[in-house]
Amino acid sequence: MKYNFDEIIDRRGTGSVRWDMARKKYEEPDLIALTTADMDFKAAKPVCDAIRDAAEFGIFGYTQPKDSYYEAVQQRLQEKWNWKVQRDWITYSAGIVGAIAFCVQGMTEPGDAIAIMTPVYHPFAHIIEDNGRRPVHTCLIQKEGAQPEIDFADLEKVIAENQVKMLIFCNPHNPIGRVWTKEEIDHICRLCVKYGVILISDEIHSDFVFSGYKFCSAGSSMEETGGLNQLVVCTAASKSFNIAGLQCSGIIIPDEGLRGKYRRMLMNQHFMEMNLIGPLATEAGYRYGAEWLEQVCAYLEAPTTSISRHPGESRAGRRSPAPTWTSGACGMRSSLPPGQGRRSPTGPTPAAKVPICRRVPSALRRWSSWREATAITPALHPIMI
Repeated sequence: MKYNFDEIIDRRGTGSVRWDMARKKYEEPDLIALTTADMDFKAAKPVCDAIRDAAEFGIFGYTQPKDSYYEAVQQRLQEKWNWKVQRDWITYSAGIVGAIAFCVQGMTEPGDAIAIMTPVYHPFAHIIEDNGRRPVHTCLIQKEGAQPEIDFADLEKVIAENQVKMLIFCNPHNPIGRVWTKEEIDHICRLCVKYGVILISDEIHSDFVFSGYKFCSAGSSMEETGGLNQLVVCTAASKSFNIAGLQCSGIIIPDEGLRGKYRRMLMNQHFMEMNLIGPLATEAGYRYGAEWLEQVCAYLEAPTTSISRHPGESRAGRRSPAPTWTSGACGMRSSLPPGQGRRSPTGPTPAAKVPICRRVPSALRRWSSWREATAITPALHPIMI
């Protein structure tokens, strides 16, 4: 089936966070908000059909996910990530941000240090601070003309000096858009095993990896490293199949002890069941949505060269990005260390190994057009709207 992603769908007046809530917040009726990672594409037909069938059945009582849902999650992780996951490792949450909060609450103690790699998705720091833990930052770096990378020496120093208990890791990275290599993931896993750090790997954007790059899950790397007892992997179909509003995430926790702590937090908050529709839509996407997803990825990848190019600027010397859905647009709300990330990245490319978190422009607070977005973000890749 050929999908039409050029169809203009007006979401105004639907309660859309991006189209209605952002305009209300900033009091700008013509605002084009590039702040929320959902798509203006209709969902895949198999997903819509599954939702329609449930609606026509007409009974919406308390429901637990069916065995076929768990089997679909297992099958997808095996086929896409080459990671064989046991059924009882799969837990749930309405969303990944909430799941990470449950992990912080249940697996660490007040005052514990939790590391994040800045700039990064802004709720990570909020979760840490709001739960009385201590965020510690290590900055990504960028050598001239190259992609951003992890400063492993600084990361290890931060972990050791602060006795870090947990690392919240974004894989692929939001907002920089890096698709971490197998070697980088392995290095992260080895550090976590060496220092006894619990690794929370947010892998929600793993399906949006463009040609020439390969996604590597922390799950398979931690298994090879012998650190499954320190691992939580957060997944969902919400970004991949544009069903974020259905609130269904799969949280993979191989270790029985950590899994028990997570489930205890669910019980403490009286989070008892998933909603009925979310698992049905997730299963339909995983089992039957491949054709739609392939077309979406091809559609998104096609214009990346022209979109990422600064108007009037030569591409000579510009880094080649490893784009995913998250990169660029979410940068406006990245979690930054105090006092960093306030100046606009004007002028020549910064010197080698300048921390990326010092170059996220404050102008990203309000993007009002494609031209403005592409004009002010040479350090980021504004493909993802």
